[in-house]
Amino acid sequence: MHRPFHRCARSGMTLIEVTIAMGVLTVAVFLFTGVVASSSRIGSEKRQQSVAAHAARSILERLRGAAFASVWTNYNAQPLDDPLGPGSAAGANFAVPGLDPRPDDPDGFVGRISLPEQLGALREDANDPALGLPRDLDGDSIVDEEDHRGDYRILPVKVEIAWQSPLGPRRIEMFTMLAPTED
Repeated sequence: MHRPFHRCARSGMTLIEVTIAMGVLTVAVFLFTGVVASSSRIGSEKRQQSVAAHAARSILERLRGAAFASVWTNYNAQPLDDPLGPGSAAGANFAVPGLDPRPDDPDGFVGRISLPEQLGALREDANDPALGLPRDLDGDSIVDEEDHRGDYRILPVKVEIAWQSPLGPRRIEMFTMLAPTED
């Protein structure tokens, strides 16, 4: 009598059954490895999102705590009007430890502070709905084309953080309106 399949001595399984079991086990290990890797990337993504949100809130708090009259000269994109000479102020761009700039980022910084700026001037007539513009910034009830660097009473601000995450490019934005505090 001839048997077509060989049985394993101890378990009573045929060679085909062992091969199928090994195949199923291999697929299960690959799936589990993929789930662990995906979970790790998502965890990293969530951590980076949290770092970015915290950095944006910190910058907004720094702006709120700064002397209101100096916010424009310290945080606009023009280094030529910095209070202690060109390049002496914080400026509009900033780094965030733990976040990598996007490959297409020209300055290498992930953070940017945006003020209603046109060609170095603080303009009420700028068209920027995200900043609530056009808007009267000097409190005279008129939206004009003048430069209000020296007489602004409110200052719209956007803080943007754009970085490269493991899952691709990411960005968050936060907005506020600054005004002088009464002492």
